This record gives sequence, structure tokens and C-alpha cells, in this order.
Amino acid sequence: MNNFRKLIEKFFLAFIRFFPAEFSKNITLKSLKLLYHLRLIKFFSVQQYSNSNGVVLGNLFFKNRIGIAGGLDKNAEYFHIFGSLGFGFIEVGTITLEPQKGNPKPRIFRFPHDKTLVNSLGFNNSGSVKALANIKKNKNKFDGILGVSIGKSKNTKTKNAWQDYLHLMDYFFVVADYLAINISSPNTENLRELSSDENLEFLLKKISQKKIQLEKMHEKHTSIFLKLSPDETDSNLERIIEISERNNLDGFICSNTTTKHYYPKKGGMSGSGLSEKAQSLQKKVASLKRESSLLIASGGVMSAENVQERFSNSADLVQLYTGYIYYGNSLLEDALKVSSS
Repeated sequence: MNNFRKLIEKFFLAFIRFFPAEFSKNITLKSLKLLYHLRLIKFFSVQQYSNSNGVVLGNLFFKNRIGIAGGLDKNAEYFHIFGSLGFGFIEVGTITLEPQKGNPKPRIFRFPHDKTLVNSLGFNNSGSVKALANIKKNKNKFDGILGVSIGKSKNTKTKNAWQDYLHLMDYFFVVADYLAINISSPNTENLRELSSDENLEFLLKKISQKKIQLEKMHEKHTSIFLKLSPDETDSNLERIIEISERNNLDGFICSNTTTKHYYPKKGGMSGSGLSEKAQSLQKKVASLKRESSLLIASGGVMSAENVQERFSNSADLVQLYTGYIYYGNSLLEDALKVSSS
């Protein structure tokens, strides 16, 4: 059965590459939903590897250490389906307060020879109300950890961005196990300005105060992670870690996509081309952060060897995205085997 699954998956992945990248992504997600509703998803699941390495990190129990990065399940429509495939945690979003279309299409570009993607999506999503409804609808079908990535709307000025993040905390604090603060996407104009010293200190202080307020109100702990850019200078990175920990964030996600690439398309690069840069960032963060801060490795995880490298360099958890798009559940199976060894 395992060989048959891999054969079908290989054929499907080869077939959908004849279509534009964003269309292929949407078709794949809808196909997974159909398989789930027909109760056929079990034939493609690697659940037999997914429950062998449960671990408590911070205040959260992860049934395994392999997750899906933010950006694949934009509107929290599929997280329970990914959970049934074997992932231990899913990060949905990035979600903005109001619906937004994102940047003009085409905005995802494949470079299959290099196993790389370049995207300029721009936080396209259905907004907080729709995403919250989707989570409430499907949360009882999901036994993993749910993260929600939140970001400012395109039309929100930098000086007012903190208001977006606090409103989004109101929406998702109760239903999420953790919130990922996305200030590092390169595809929303001026978003990375939030990582400057003054802006970041102000934003994270507001978020920290809001977290305390919501914890008291709901008697619930929700972890807060900061998603980092691989394009930060060493000096900026050091200040970002210092400011984050001074404001009691729970950990870091390394990393978002990079704009420093040679491909003839505008946007953030992910996949094999990001691997070395993301791993370098992870090592630096591991050396700077306090021991209690969690470290989630993301970006350029394309093989079992990449997964092993990330764990060997102090990652507590590993997220897949572009590697999963190229290799499917074969990569998830390999990652789970590495994480449980």
C-alpha cells in the first residue's frame, strides 16, 4: 500500500505541474478536501509515524515535531485535513483583519530544476471573520497544535499596525495554540519596517500587554512567536531578539522568504535556494536567544538531511512548505522518521 501511495502521489505531483503554480496549489487543496470527505485520505496518510515522538514544549503538547508553515492554508480551511495526513502542528494564515485580494496574478513562480519557488502573494486571504468561522467549524476534527499567523493589512499605515495585531489577537487568542507575528513577509509594502528598533519595541510591548490581558480574561495561555526575515543583518537580528525577549515572546520562527535571489521574478524565494540562508539564520538565533525560547525551523527544508540538520542546530520543531509542494507526503514521512529517531 505504501508503494502504491507513493506511485499515485508521484503521478499527481507530475501532472499538476503542467498548470500554473497557484492554480495547481488550489486544485491540490480541493483534491485533499474531496479525499477527506470521501474518507479516502487514510490511504495517503503517514499517521503510523506521526504519534511516536510526542513532546511537551513550553505549555504545548506536540504529538510530533513536524508541521506545516504559514501560507499554505491561508484561510484555515484545510488544517484538520493536514492533521489527518500526519502533521503534528499546522500554522494557518497569514490572516489580516479585513479580506484582501493580495498582489496581481501571476504571483507564484516555479523553478523546478532548482526545486525553488518565488512568490509575491501579498497576504491574500478571506479575513479574520471567515478564518475564525473556519477554525471553529473544524477544530474538533483536529488533534494537533494550531498556530495562527497574523499580519497587518496592506492599507494599514506602519504607525497604526499595532492596532491590527491587537484586534487579530482578540479574534484568535482563544482558538489558537500559538500566534505567529508576521512582520517579515517581503510582499506587503512597508511590512518589514516593523522590525526597526522603535517600531518593534512599540509593537511587541503592545502585544505583550494584550497577551496578559487576554490570559486573565480567558484563563488560557497562548504562545506568541515572531517570524523572522533571513535578510536581517547580524546587528539588526541581535536587537530583534533582545527586544522580543524583553517583551516576553515565547519563541522564533526561522525563517520567512528572502528577496535576495537571482531569479527573474519579483517576490520572496523559498525552497532549495533558501536552505543555506535559513539555516544560517537559525544558528544565529539559537546562539542569541534564551534557552527557554522555542525555535521553529522553517524555510528550505527539502529532505530528510535538511530536517536532521535543523534538529542538530537546536530547532525544537520543523515546518515544511515548498519541500512539501515538490515532494508531497514522501517528505513528510521522511521528516517524521528523522524526528522520531
